[in-house]
Amino acid sequence: MPNIWFEVLYFASLGLNLGAAFLAWRGLGPWRVAGWLAMAACAIQALALGLHLGRPPLGGAWESFATQALLLDLMALWPTGDRDADRGLGGWTWAAASLFLAVFLVLERKLYPDWFNYEYFWARAFFLLRNAGLAFFVFTACAALAGTRRGIAPAGRNLLFLWARNFLLLGTAVFLAGEYCGFTWRLQWLGDYWSWSRNFLEATLVFLLVTAALHLPPRWAARPGVRTLALAAPGIITAGLTWIHLGVGN
Repeated sequence: MPNIWFEVLYFASLGLNLGAAFLAWRGLGPWRVAGWLAMAACAIQALALGLHLGRPPLGGAWESFATQALLLDLMALWPTGDRDADRGLGGWTWAAASLFLAVFLVLERKLYPDWFNYEYFWARAFFLLRNAGLAFFVFTACAALAGTRRGIAPAGRNLLFLWARNFLLLGTAVFLAGEYCGFTWRLQWLGDYWSWSRNFLEATLVFLLVTAALHLPPRWAARPGVRTLALAAPGIITAGLTWIHLGVGN
């Protein structure tokens, strides 16, 4: 596929996500339709990258973040049952997807076609689950932050907090499944699964953050500000670590 089409898909995905976020935040026009268009653009972009590479688009920074935006767009369209909560959650989630894409206005958009790790099942499963776990954590942060929007009804805020907790639990399960795949990959192939490293430390810290958010003392959980911070922290910190590893490192 010519490079110009990758550029078109990139800017279409970024522009549609920004547009969907703006419409949702302002409550203007068919904001949900804009979200569907953003999701479609990200899906086409991820498919085109995967076909070009001949493997799942999960490794390099551009392909990984493009997939991340697609996963967030899919979750943004999942209805909560409250239109006001849906609008706030959609606005935050499409903005987060835009942020994952917007970093490539500064960083180089390049692919890694020779990454041989994808020939190994456990490596593929690890990166797939890592990406999915990050998407759940970021979506959790978006749900928690959406509950702080001025003017939202208490019922909508409580629903968003419940939504955040449920997706944090789901993200934790996916994250731990990814860690198991990573340990198996290292055990069977590289042989140094037992050697402590920066990556293992970061994964442990993320798990401790998630555990703390899910086990807040009742008095703290009753305070919306503390609850929002606890639920949002895993997604924000994990996204930051991912940007450091993929964005700066690559």
